[in-house]
Amino acid sequence: MSDLDHAPERPALPEAFSPLAKLGLSVVAGAAVTWFFVSWLVLGSPLTDAIGETAGSLAVLLLVISIIGMARSDD
Repeated sequence: MSDLDHAPERPALPEAFSPLAKLGLSVVAGAAVTWFFVSWLVLGSPLTDAIGETAGSLAVLLLVISIIGMARSDD
């Protein structure tokens, strides 16, 4: 018999994201993919421009979320 047979069980890890955070992440990812395809296929932007527009939009969105989070954390 090894020591592993009698090892205590580890407690379950807490979820990394709340359900609201998962929903928000899904919405942002869906909007980014949608914007990429609209820019590339509908507006006729070259592929690299569409990728750049999507990356830039996500960077601005992350900046806005960071500013809102900072403002909410200040008491």
